[in-house]
Amino acid sequence: MTASLCALGLSISTTARAAALGNGSVTDPNIAYTGRWDLGSATAAVPNWTGGYLQTAFTGTTVKIKAREAVNFYASVDGGADVFYAGVRGTVNLTPTPLPQGNHTLRVSYRSGDTVFQGLVLDFQGLVLDSGAGTVAPRVPSGLIEFVGDSITAGALTDRLALDSYGWKTGEQLGMRHTQIARSGYCLVGKGGCVGLASQFFKTASTGDQNWDFSRYQASAVVINLGTNDIGHGVTGTEFQSAYTTLLRDIRAKYPNAALFAVQTLKKRYVAETKAAVSARNGAGDAKVSYVDTSGWLTDGTDYEDGNGHPNEAGHTKFANRLAPVIAAKLNSAPLEAAAPGRPGDPHITFGGRWDTKSSTTAYTPYWAGAYFRTGFTGRTVKLEQRGAIDLWASIDGGPATFYDEAKGTVNLTPAPLAAGNHTLQVNYQVVAGSYHGDAVFQGLTLDSGATTFTPPTPEKLIEFVGDSITVGTTTSQNARTAYGWLIGERLGADHTQIAQGGAALVDTADDRMSLERQFTKLNPNAATPDWDFSRYQAHAVVINLGTNDVGRGVSSAQFQTSYTSLLRKVRTAYPNAWIFALRTFSGRFGTETKTAVTAFGDARSSSIDTTGWIASDDLSDSVHPNDKGHRTITDRLAPVISAKLRT
Repeated sequence: MTASLCALGLSISTTARAAALGNGSVTDPNIAYTGRWDLGSATAAVPNWTGGYLQTAFTGTTVKIKAREAVNFYASVDGGADVFYAGVRGTVNLTPTPLPQGNHTLRVSYRSGDTVFQGLVLDFQGLVLDSGAGTVAPRVPSGLIEFVGDSITAGALTDRLALDSYGWKTGEQLGMRHTQIARSGYCLVGKGGCVGLASQFFKTASTGDQNWDFSRYQASAVVINLGTNDIGHGVTGTEFQSAYTTLLRDIRAKYPNAALFAVQTLKKRYVAETKAAVSARNGAGDAKVSYVDTSGWLTDGTDYEDGNGHPNEAGHTKFANRLAPVIAAKLNSAPLEAAAPGRPGDPHITFGGRWDTKSSTTAYTPYWAGAYFRTGFTGRTVKLEQRGAIDLWASIDGGPATFYDEAKGTVNLTPAPLAAGNHTLQVNYQVVAGSYHGDAVFQGLTLDSGATTFTPPTPEKLIEFVGDSITVGTTTSQNARTAYGWLIGERLGADHTQIAQGGAALVDTADDRMSLERQFTKLNPNAATPDWDFSRYQAHAVVINLGTNDVGRGVSSAQFQTSYTSLLRKVRTAYPNAWIFALRTFSGRFGTETKTAVTAFGDARSSSIDTTGWIASDDLSDSVHPNDKGHRTITDRLAPVISAKLRT
């Protein structure tokens, strides 16, 4: 791996290292951090706000955790009860009674509501495992709920604080990850000495000015419970309503696809103003903002710790029991039993690109180009269950991809059994478009008796490539696999998607060509519905290469520039923190208009890329389409440009 790629902080290209056990260090990719963690140090990870936790799986019989200062935390091994460790420091043994040999799970959450608690720095300095043991990627839910509030949301006055709060309980009940951006005494409006979450929500910690990097995760839902403390700081109704409306707007900018819930405070303060803020956002076209009436949810004298509105543990449980169905109904995500290993729905199978995982629970369909899936598996063999014939490529343990021509039924991907142990698999299908109509439908894997799956390490970055047949890789030896988008993603150790189709244009005209300005937001390039759920992943960079097919269709310069600006706006809405690269088409068509659109868009994280002279005649298979050599040439020119921006 080159020094420049190391500086990027990107993962080494995926499957070659996926089977390796992690070492339990702070930077171990098999440790999943939930919440706003400061991961800037390679030796200490620091949780911020409240309710932050980490998860991993590990082999062997024991596990120990390292902490610098005396801290209070809870640890759950193999899904068991959360064991409280009070004031411990140094290397803390979490398994005083050794476990049976095999794979185990660990979750660690910190009791404190903030990074600095009673003057002590809360940090995680890694795990100590048995000799020869290591970590394995844990089973982590894809959905995440963020709870925003004050001491009530932080679980103040309960025995376990964050772990007893309605936010933690709601997330656990729904089988989703959960964060609590909350602190005792905080308000919505910053006034009269009270810290206002209308601004502090966007910071890494509950104190300080460092902005949080919202590309680290995308919330599926955000629950806001604010207003209890504002009344004591002279906040007027007008001030409260204005700040609430602005907060909802600004959260939407960070989480374009999240369902937002404005909760009526238990003491019923600023009810009219909260409702008005929700109505204002609905009137502005944001239909995914809801008001939640909590009247009658809790009983005075029974469900509270005190007279100031702090629920006791039973009260928080009641609150969660009422809130969870409200969220589930909006997300259409009532918890389901996990699918069996290797079947569609198995959380250890990761799907790269736009896959339809909702229309059927037994068959998942990829759309657009360059979609793939990855998983880890144990045992010695793996078979792919296919419905109809399809061309596909499969790579085992990061090795060369094997081509399967018109494969169907039960496809044996390991005709020579592997050595016993952990292995990885990556499969991608031939692009179904144009004259090719194979049955690209994933129906599951067949594993050895007693074998299971595990989540392979996931690259930290994702790059999306938007374009036409050139971006698809048409006329190359392996289509999407030998296109510049796939090659760049693999070179930079990033996940990659190709939102591209042969014949696609930018501008929507009366002919039959697909318009990417219109279809970029869709699951299927050839269907008007449904919309793609952008909370499924967040791109860190988006490369647009469009305009080649707009020539000859009566598209004027003004039309092209207007449509390009519209597409840039849609990309920015979908990916608030991504770098956007607008390529001059390799033929030079609409090059001036592309550059002008980027300039007019005025986005600091958007760049126009001049590709003049990048490819020569021997880089083309015809007058337009690059050949394998041409795509490698493009990769050599474009990869460093993307790499440089992703480092900043």
